[in-house]
Amino acid sequence: MSPPDCYHCGLPCPAADPIRMAWKGEERSFCCPGCRAAFELIVASGLDAFYRQRTTQNAGRPEELTAREWELLHSPVFQAHHVRATVEGEVETDLLLGGIHCAACVWLNEQVLQRLPGVVYARVNFSTHRALVRWRAAETTLADIIVAVRRIGYRAEPFDSTRLPARRQEQSRDLLLRLGVAGFGAGNIMTIAVALYAGYFQGMASQYKHFFHLVSWLIATPVMLFSGWPFLRGAWNGLRLRRVTMDLPIVLGFLITYAYSVQVFLAGQGEVYFDSVCTFLFFLLIGRYLELAARRKSSQATERLLRLEPLEATLLRPEGPTVVPVTVVGMGDRLLIRPGERFPVDGVIESGSTATDESPLTGESLPQTRGPGDAVLAGANNIDGAVTIRATGVGGNTTLARMARLVEAAQNDRSPLQTLADRVARHFVATILLLAALTLAYWWSRGAEQAWQHAVALLIITCPCALGLATPVAFAVASGTAAQLGILIKQGIALEQLAKADLIILDKTGTLTCGQPDVVALHPTPGMPASRLLALAALAEQGSEHPIAHAIVAKAQSMAIVLSPVDATTLRNYPGQGVEVVGPEGMIHVGSRAFLQPFLVEAATEPSPDSHITWVGCALNRKLLGWIALTDTLKPDAQATVRQLRAMQLEVWLLSGDREAVVERVGSAVGVDRAKGGVLPEEKERIVRAEQAAGRRVVMVGDGLNDAPALARANVGITVDRAVGLSVVAAGVALLNPRLEMLAILIQLARRTMRVIRENFALSVLYNVLAIPLAMTGHVLPVVAAIAMPLSSLAVVVNALRLRRVEHRSA
Repeated sequence: MSPPDCYHCGLPCPAADPIRMAWKGEERSFCCPGCRAAFELIVASGLDAFYRQRTTQNAGRPEELTAREWELLHSPVFQAHHVRATVEGEVETDLLLGGIHCAACVWLNEQVLQRLPGVVYARVNFSTHRALVRWRAAETTLADIIVAVRRIGYRAEPFDSTRLPARRQEQSRDLLLRLGVAGFGAGNIMTIAVALYAGYFQGMASQYKHFFHLVSWLIATPVMLFSGWPFLRGAWNGLRLRRVTMDLPIVLGFLITYAYSVQVFLAGQGEVYFDSVCTFLFFLLIGRYLELAARRKSSQATERLLRLEPLEATLLRPEGPTVVPVTVVGMGDRLLIRPGERFPVDGVIESGSTATDESPLTGESLPQTRGPGDAVLAGANNIDGAVTIRATGVGGNTTLARMARLVEAAQNDRSPLQTLADRVARHFVATILLLAALTLAYWWSRGAEQAWQHAVALLIITCPCALGLATPVAFAVASGTAAQLGILIKQGIALEQLAKADLIILDKTGTLTCGQPDVVALHPTPGMPASRLLALAALAEQGSEHPIAHAIVAKAQSMAIVLSPVDATTLRNYPGQGVEVVGPEGMIHVGSRAFLQPFLVEAATEPSPDSHITWVGCALNRKLLGWIALTDTLKPDAQATVRQLRAMQLEVWLLSGDREAVVERVGSAVGVDRAKGGVLPEEKERIVRAEQAAGRRVVMVGDGLNDAPALARANVGITVDRAVGLSVVAAGVALLNPRLEMLAILIQLARRTMRVIRENFALSVLYNVLAIPLAMTGHVLPVVAAIAMPLSSLAVVVNALRLRRVEHRSA
């Protein structure tokens, strides 16, 4: 049973859990909280006649669209959901495409979209199968765009994140079914092929040989038609637009081999190669499934991490706080944000005070105190105080949304090297087709059977498998080796770019430093033991969830200080300032100087004005006991890693959103070539873009959301251990190993990988240079070609396996 359509927007609801509510005695279904909230607002406003006056006019509907789809695509409500205006006066939308299998599919869809009247921009993301299309509304419609894609054999529909899991499952099921059919056919037909090969060399009765040929034909035919369908469709779609894709040589290989084998079977003379058709498709589908699995992991993480913005918010209405979808929050609305929640929109605090964790957004490692009049950012964490804010940026106008758009735009930028294999294969295929035609013509005068044998032998033995495997197999082995070292490579192009990099840009917080405050010094007042100062401070802080409190308690525990319990009813938390608690010896206050001053008999001053240190004071019964210094400490191997990178002839920069003095101190400590602080996310991205324009290949290493635009813009983006949010999405590489030295090891591996790829291309070319003349001159029979063809791929794979050995030295 198909899922019901959403009563508001008309899209199919999630099959597993549609949102339902009763209205006018009937149950209505909705696809998301936003649609239900919009429905409630329309009904509350007395405009429910809108739902009874939908047009069902279908005049001019193309056959590619159902009546329901045609109605939806022309519905103002549906348009408002999926089509947005741009500052240039155009409109744009995101489409989810089905049937995308390779780079040629991406190119084909882009070409079709860009040729439509009024379309000014079309870019398909191969990893997510999403297409961003921008057009002039006066010249074309969303329906025209979707129809154009469907007419070339691909599915297209407006993007809806709730439908992604079902689409992924459908794609996996289809590919696994085709792979299973090919595997079943290949396994069975090979048992027959063994007998036929033996009969070829030792002799076999004609009736048995003919029977084995018949069974092979019956097995190979459904395998070719069903398992080979994705390749057949891809090749046909390319030819319709006069485009030679990587699917074409694959299709030519198994179609001609199949046709030749059928001709041999019907003639009753010669050898058939149905087994080559089945095994060829089986191994190709295995490669395609492995590629899909790798992209699936990346895209699932992408969709999960893009949901940093909360789905719901607590809206303050006259009748009281109401939880609503964040999509209905408007500019100027008042929201209640409780401790532990994430800010759903950009806003200004109207009442209350708190400490916020903005490190994913700004790079500032320590919590920030925020009170009335202070701005807060969507995506930041509210640590320890309830606040009321007024929304100043919602939806696409939040800082989070702007960063997400920067990431998407940078990810869609392509390197020319991404199409290198396709270009080489296109010329290779054209050359082989010409040579096969010449071979057929030359030998035709000596007999059609002999001519077809030599032409098929040429097509089989020169199959571009080795050429196609030269790069992906090296990337696969290198990725596996990296994974064993705790390095996740999400984009194969990242290795190619890493090998050519000449500039490494490092973020500070969480990259060179640990990313959490740590107690670095104790400054007790005269006569006060340092251990007693720490013990009393930890006693007060053990009931707080603030990161500084955790650091103080952890320091006390590391010094084997036993903390006695306190009466939780006496604990009073001042969000973003400090804590007050009644201990065994009296009243304890722990917090900043501004917090402590009203409780002290005498004025208090921090021991040092050093800007990179956070000072926390501790007072007992209105008397200052001393100060605790906290800062974000360097990782143990930070200095050694920078030194090793520079020894590899790489320039190393440090860019951070933290304070200038702090960044300069860290840069000096680790020995970078350049250090700059106070750099906003947009400025990081501009710096990367400027260096690229100057001809440099940039590697960006970071862990926070503020790094996401630069990570996406860089030639290679690398996230480090504990990276969060969009930084993980934007990066092509993730260092899961906490040791920063993995960065240097990764670059060494990338350089070795590129050397292996060049060797693989050389092996592939050498193989074809030797094989082509032998096949054209009749020295290679098709049966020998079928055996020799996998050898070229085997040589490439064996050479790539050398990448499993990697030098793993610590600097």
